[in-house]
Formats: sequence, structure tokens, C-alpha cells
Amino acid sequence: MTTSMKGFGFTYDGEDDPALTEVDLELPAGSMTAVLGPVGSGTSTLSRALAGLLETRGATTGRVDVTGTVGFLGDDPEAQLSGLTSRVDDETQLACRLRGVAPADAEIRARDVLARLGIDDLWNRRLDTLSGGQRQLVALSRIVSLDPDLLILDQPSQSLDPAMRRRLAGLLRENCERGGSVLITGHQIDELTLACDEVRFLGAGDGLAQGSADGDGPAQSARARGVWDTRPDHAGQSRGASMTGSRSVEPPRAEPVLSVRSLSVRRAGRTILDGVDVDLHRGELTTLTGANGAGKSTLLRGLIGLLGRSGDCAGTVTMSRLGEGINLLDMPAHARSAHLGWVGQDPGIQLSAATVRSELMHAFPLPRHRRRERTRVLEDRRRIVDAVLHEVDLAAVDEEHPFDLDGPRRKDLVIASALVTGADVLLLDEPTIGRDQAGMDRLTAIIDRVLRRGGAVLAATHDQRWAADSSHRRLHLAEGRVHSL
Repeated sequence: MTTSMKGFGFTYDGEDDPALTEVDLELPAGSMTAVLGPVGSGTSTLSRALAGLLETRGATTGRVDVTGTVGFLGDDPEAQLSGLTSRVDDETQLACRLRGVAPADAEIRARDVLARLGIDDLWNRRLDTLSGGQRQLVALSRIVSLDPDLLILDQPSQSLDPAMRRRLAGLLRENCERGGSVLITGHQIDELTLACDEVRFLGAGDGLAQGSADGDGPAQSARARGVWDTRPDHAGQSRGASMTGSRSVEPPRAEPVLSVRSLSVRRAGRTILDGVDVDLHRGELTTLTGANGAGKSTLLRGLIGLLGRSGDCAGTVTMSRLGEGINLLDMPAHARSAHLGWVGQDPGIQLSAATVRSELMHAFPLPRHRRRERTRVLEDRRRIVDAVLHEVDLAAVDEEHPFDLDGPRRKDLVIASALVTGADVLLLDEPTIGRDQAGMDRLTAIIDRVLRRGGAVLAATHDQRWAADSSHRRLHLAEGRVHSL
């Protein structure tokens, strides 16, 4: 069975310009295909069209022929779970149970998929104790357990470590060997792309160009096509015109702006971190890598004070400008945010205003002032906001609703909120998720400005190339402890 598109185009209701035009695509049984392009090129639209999710959202041209059953996993890593369950075992069986599969068979299927991904130890875990990557894998397992004829995955790699991407590639290849087909869409070349039989490139409003992920054809100029290449052996291209390779000059070392000593975290009865020591210095980007579930997000959340009631945090976290003996762990989260700016994996949970500008105007309370000083204080805040909007390249969309921005720009907005507060240290959790080449250049430019002003950045990431090219120091988290690379 072959799924195909012929001359396909799509225009969203209310839009003048088409999101896709003249797309020709074939997905033969037994094949893995990747369609890559920059943000806004229509890759997600393409995947949703094949999944039958756009029929009431706009006008189509051309023809789409889909045979057999379809499984679809969207691009939002925090919105892929059903919301109907609280445990891994229930979530992974849910789709089969809803399709009428006998309970015993549903459990067998779910356990088999988890085992093939190497995460069967999560079976009895609560979903709210999992990392972002683990939750994404659980959502994927629910879909794969249905054994669909066509599996469509939009940006499936974004929350996964490299080893897990390779394991997932193996599972998808097994699906193809049984006669299924797989379509992967996204903005980055990675381990999953390398496993595909065919790679196509999509430009905004254009048809598909042919290519391959191993260096032939259009993939050889992925940067020119706006696609970010995560492969470490393709380093030296990531920093654009002002980003010419890894940081070869270390900033002068002085007293650390932030010192973490003997940090330990227990959550839900499990020890996540055990005696972590980290120093962050002004003018430095420090990257933190580690497997899914290693505790990278837990470390950042522990520093800012967002572990929740299930988290028990011990140790000392001190900042140079606060003086000796002041432990940030003894302060509430809102007090820590004056010194630490946290940007989580899901920017949506950190946004609440109706416009980009309003989000920054209310990023933190105005300083104490008399009523007659209100005009001056507001004008000072506007000047700060205007400057930050230009720094993060959001000035042109300052009156847009934050949720009308693409995912990477929403994360840039949360970074901007941290910059408005003047925090000395930025804590970035997976800042490269969903970024194309332009988004990566924009991220690095933002971080460079922070560092030049004397700030420090700690970024948890699965992007090995970005970590190698961009960081002054690289740390790795494994078995609860941090090691220097």
C-alpha cells in the first residue's frame, strides 16, 4: 500500500497565502521518509493533512490518497498525552483499549513497545514524575501499540537524547519491515533523519526538493535551506556569520556568580540528584547533557525552587552579589527569580498575557514607588521592554498574542521575560527544541548578548553539536552526579 500526495496545496481559512503548494509525495509500504524545512515552511501542515486533521480548517487543491490506518503524533512535547490517565501503564494501553483490544492483549502490546524502546522500567511510574523526553516516548508508545499502517511523527526527536533517537529509529525500522510506512517531519537533521530511506526538503509555499541525509544532494546545503544539522561531525557551521565555530577563548575566571554545593534532590521517594557541585562564571555558557530522565530539568527546577511538594532539596546555592551565608534554597521561588531566570521546556506554561509586549511589561512587579512617580516608573519599564524586544528580535510582533508565535519564538519570549528582570543567571531547559537554522542563530545571538553583559547561562540540552560548538564548559549528568567533559 502506498500513501501519496499529488499536486497538493492547502490554504488556511482567513489566510491569503497558501501554506503548501504543488506537493508531490509518495510513502510506499516498508519505507521511512523525512520531510524537513525551516519553521513556517509547512512541515506540520503536511503531516496534519496526511493525518486527516485539516479537512475543516481551510481549502485544499490536488489529491491525497491514504490507505490503511494512520497513527499521528504532533509536535508539542507537552500536549501529546491523553490527559485521561495518570500512570504509564494506563496511558500506554489507552489507545488499544479504546479501539476494543482485549485488556490482556492491550497490556502485551504496550509492554512490548516499552521494552523495544528500553523504557519498560517506567511501567509503574506516574506520568508527572517523568522527564519531558520520557513523556514523549510514552505518548509515542501509545500510538505505536496500535500498529498503524502509516505512522506520522512531527518533530519526534526534539526531547530525546541521541541514544534514544537511535533506539527509536530501530523501532520504526521494525515497523517498516512489517509492511508499515513512516513519515517524519521537522526542522533538524538528526539520528532519526539519518535512518530514513529518503529525505525531502520543503521551502515556505514551495514544493518538495529531493535529498538525502548522508551528505548528497540538497542535504549537503541544509543550512542554505534553513534546516539545522545537529550532527557533531558537521560542527563549525552553527554560529552563522558571527558564529564561526566553538568558543576557543575562555573568559577570564573570577569568583563564581553562582556556586552549587552538595545539591541533593529526592522526588516521590527516588533520589534524582546526589551531591551535585557546579560553579557558573560571568561571561560563560555552560551546557549540561545527559540521558532522558537523568535529572537535568530537576537540577534547574531545584535551583529556581519549582520542584513542587514532592521534591525534597538539600545543599547550598549561593550567589556572589548576595554575600556569604545566604542560601538561595532558603528563599521562595519568587525571591530567587530576581537572581535566576528560568526558561522551561514548555514555554506555554510561563506565558499569560494577551500580547508579547504586555508579557514583558508584567514580567515582574514594578519597584515600590509613590503614585506621583507612576508615569516615570512605567516609562522606565517601557524603555527596558523596547530594548529587550529588539535584542530577541520580537519587536515586529510585539502586539501579537504569544500563542500565535511558533514554538521557538515563544521560548524566545520567555527568555526575554528573564532578561527584563535583569537576572544574573539564565537557566535554559532544552532551548534548541524545534529550532531551524535561523532559530539557532537567533538563540546564540541572544546568549552572546547576555554573556557580554556579564551574565552566566546554564543550558540543559540534547543537542550535542550546539553544546560542542557554543559552550565554554560542558557538563554531563549521570547517576545523580555532574561530571566535566
